[in-house]
Amino acid sequence: METIITRVQSKEMINELLKKIKIIEVHSEFFQQSIPKTEEVTLSEIKVLLEVANILASSSYVENRKKALQIATTLPLINHSKGVSLSSFLILRKLGNYPAISLLQKRKEISDYKSLLSGLSTLEAFVLESTNTKVFFEKEYLLTNFQKKITDLVDKGNGISVSAPTSAGKSFIFLKILLDKIIKKPGTTAIYIVPTRALRQVMNDFLEYIQDLGLRNLNVSCSSETEVLIKNNERSNILVLTQERLYHLCADLESSKKLRTSIIVVDEAHNIQSGGRGVLLENAIKFAQTIWPSAKVLFSSPLVENPEKLLETFEIEDGIKENEMFPLVRQNLIKVNLTRGKLIVNTFFEEDEDEREVGRIDFSRDGSAEYKLLADITSALWNNQTSIVYANEPMRSTDITRVLANKRGFDKLNNEKLDEFADFIEEYISKDYELADFVRRGLAFHFGSLPPIIRSGIEDLFKSGDLKIVSCTSTLLEGMNMPAKNIFTYKPEKGNNEPIDKLNFWNLAGRAGRMGNDFSGNIICIEMSKWKSNPIEGDRTQKIVPSTEKKLKTESNDFKEYLLNSTSASKLDDYNEQMISVILNDRVRGKKLAGSIYEDETNVNTLLEIDKIAESMLNSFLPPVGLIQKIPGIMPERINKLWNYFQSTNSIEELFPLYPLRTYGETYTRFKEIVRICGEYFENNGWNEAFIKKISINAFKWMLGDPLSTIIFYDSNSLSKKDKQLTSLVKSQVEFLNNTIRYKIVKYTQVYTEVLREYLLSINKNDEADKLINLPAYLEYGASTVPALEFMAIGLPREAALVLSNKLGYLENYTAEICLEWLRKLDVESLNTTTYLKKQISKVQSGI
Repeated sequence: METIITRVQSKEMINELLKKIKIIEVHSEFFQQSIPKTEEVTLSEIKVLLEVANILASSSYVENRKKALQIATTLPLINHSKGVSLSSFLILRKLGNYPAISLLQKRKEISDYKSLLSGLSTLEAFVLESTNTKVFFEKEYLLTNFQKKITDLVDKGNGISVSAPTSAGKSFIFLKILLDKIIKKPGTTAIYIVPTRALRQVMNDFLEYIQDLGLRNLNVSCSSETEVLIKNNERSNILVLTQERLYHLCADLESSKKLRTSIIVVDEAHNIQSGGRGVLLENAIKFAQTIWPSAKVLFSSPLVENPEKLLETFEIEDGIKENEMFPLVRQNLIKVNLTRGKLIVNTFFEEDEDEREVGRIDFSRDGSAEYKLLADITSALWNNQTSIVYANEPMRSTDITRVLANKRGFDKLNNEKLDEFADFIEEYISKDYELADFVRRGLAFHFGSLPPIIRSGIEDLFKSGDLKIVSCTSTLLEGMNMPAKNIFTYKPEKGNNEPIDKLNFWNLAGRAGRMGNDFSGNIICIEMSKWKSNPIEGDRTQKIVPSTEKKLKTESNDFKEYLLNSTSASKLDDYNEQMISVILNDRVRGKKLAGSIYEDETNVNTLLEIDKIAESMLNSFLPPVGLIQKIPGIMPERINKLWNYFQSTNSIEELFPLYPLRTYGETYTRFKEIVRICGEYFENNGWNEAFIKKISINAFKWMLGDPLSTIIFYDSNSLSKKDKQLTSLVKSQVEFLNNTIRYKIVKYTQVYTEVLREYLLSINKNDEADKLINLPAYLEYGASTVPALEFMAIGLPREAALVLSNKLGYLENYTAEICLEWLRKLDVESLNTTTYLKKQISKVQSGI
């Protein structure tokens, strides 16, 4: 390839020209004045670049194809001649980058570039496009080369593990494949596993696809409850689940086996290396494999070096790995330095680690705080394009947004969609919640401890381009689809003040540039010399090491010591307790660590000892051993203690959870007692009376469907808080809701209920066992009426589901069919609620 290129021009000259056009591109993004005449690209240089790009586009080396992509997507913006555009179309066609072709056609106001071709060129274009055209649900889709390859591979073997850049279109093709497969086989189920924060977004994506395609007899749900699915077994199901909900689905063995699950997609599968949550993800997928052994498993990860590791971990012997490094959208890496009242903007070239100055901007720093510097530089360089400002922790993101809101140029926009959303925020939280004012200005902050409906609203408005700048934390890396033209970052960290690693940095950088909207995105790195580590050094990819493998291979001795010294009074350790669940589940299935994929010459004896400890734990387990599979992440000793407690009570009926909507006093008192028991056995008596009361009151209100504001303003003294103080209060209370009520209490009451059910069965109280209420579901969803739960299961936010439940009123018998049929016929405009919620309801209504 290089020999052919050198016939056109020297390699050094080509590299200089590539740097030259990148400097011109970045200059046009951030500087108003024209580039000096001496720096312009001549016609002869353009000709050379196009000839070289035409050759490089056919290369098998990804770096060569990246250069071709740079040329084809930069030159048409520099030179507006018809010939340059046509040449770029042909290069992009060779690259199979049809989204870029569509965007270039739009920019050049050309309906179809093929109309500009003649002779063999026209024939070649039609041949290449027909090769990349795939029919899904009787509709043709023109796919990129990568997407076409995945569709060809997916029917081969029992699984596929894909690693590709964030902008490669992985989610797009996996959604299409999943929908296509279950539509062709009515009555089957597909499961799509996502991080918690991405649940609502993926649900919306499915609902939009289904609505656009006019598909019927298809159920999309984010609930792990199986009753409705089993009743209508001729209908296909798509279950969008977190790892916790997948495990809960599998734990209902009798019902889950009745689902004909044909395909499981694991999005952001690299999270298998994320400590305790990574272990739970692995445990849930392995559980699913035992129930649906013939289901095809598809793994999707961003830029990992060893995607085959996932196939090995889940013992998919005939699986296929695909490691794609070619992006559909380019990322310009820009370094910004501050010196003597100037911002110096340099563009960085990865291939030879060279950097060149693009320009300078007058700049005066306002204060010494790092968040102010980040906000000030964002304001100075902002090019009126959608931008993300990466913040290391939630309150920093609010500080950055506050600084931007006080700068010139961020006045209220009088944008109807933004104003509707701001009105909703003021009614839902408080008129004094500063986020509403920021939203009216096209600004927002975004982190995990925001109310889910507000977080998803910010995501939707940012994707639509109505919000201009959003300051985000690492929540953005958890499967969120929030691409932007620019990403500003300064000393980026991800949890515990640890510098962001290479995998997460490039995952973040991959969100710079929106496929179909941009040819390139900009990742702006501020004063990199002051960062704790440099994530751009070396290769972009990083190896996956599953948390289970790390614990059993490199930390096996420490883990063994934990097992030997663990008691119910030991310090809580989610990572180790999840590990114990995995090992015990494997033991129940007849598997041992000795001789497993985790064994090597360094840990043979240690794994043998861990096997013996696991066997001893099973032998001393008091309830039926099958219970272990139903309740992950809890030490067996804790379960034994709870079992003994149930055995010692004189009146077991007084420990039954009561339906929340019964008589308030008795129901609340019983619930508070269950919280106290959970604190005693699962938190080592770590909760004092005041905290138990706080949990009990707020969790009970949550189950009853009370507004979130009643939990935020639990302490009446907080009602006077405004601005930053109120923002901090909302964050802390939502954190309490998410971490304590919707995670810990949901987990603990799940254990409590399952252990109680098994105990009742052991003493022949089968009827009582069958009638135990689903307390964990009420706590997780924040509602206890059938209509509200059914409306949330189909993708409606809690707030909209409660409005509908109240409107529907009391019926003697509720079923999912009755609720959905009522919703289909509902006049949404008749609802007494905000315009924003009405639109949320209408969106879901149209897809039923």
